[in-house]
Amino acid sequence: MENKIYQLYLELLEKHGPAVRFWPQWCAKRKSPTTREKIAIGAILTQRTSWHNAHLALLNLKKEGLLSLPKIANLTDLSRLIELIRPAGFYQTKPKRLLDFCSFVINQYGNLKNFMAEDLLTARHKLLAISGIGPETADTILLYALDKPTFVIDEYTRRLVKKKALSENFNPDFLKNLFEKNLPRDVKIFQDFHALIIIDQKGEVESRMERI
Repeated sequence: MENKIYQLYLELLEKHGPAVRFWPQWCAKRKSPTTREKIAIGAILTQRTSWHNAHLALLNLKKEGLLSLPKIANLTDLSRLIELIRPAGFYQTKPKRLLDFCSFVINQYGNLKNFMAEDLLTARHKLLAISGIGPETADTILLYALDKPTFVIDEYTRRLVKKKALSENFNPDFLKNLFEKNLPRDVKIFQDFHALIIIDQKGEVESRMERI
């Protein structure tokens, strides 16, 4: 199984090239604190919607000078956030979810860099305690914004598992363990493999993430 899963990664890498070509910020080897904040915010905004819609919401936040954790955490009027991120959908739940996440990081850690210093299990546990942040979103933030070695299990990953007959068990925790134990514990490989799974299924053009 180890060779099969790792071989799939190598095949996708050979087919599409490095994922950073399509996800220039999310898969960058070096990320600025500002970029990490953008990724974390984007991970919440893209829940159950397209990257195109999340991107529009991110642009709205940027235009208003609110594309940062402290700026969002300091908002006193949720209605303003509701209007700005409306393109990302779920306008009754996502604004509160985003505010709760930003407030958690700023109030408990001061900034995202300090939260990044937490060990993986502690950071994951604390993210999952935030209402509306499930395993997929938590792992996305941890992997791409905080560079923690945790594999993201989403619908694209499950499709790959089914298509390649990697397992008959589609439980997210089982699949997460399956990928993590059969790949080198390397953040870059985790990032590239997950991104390439999406790129391969959506297509190179459709899956591009524009810079913010």
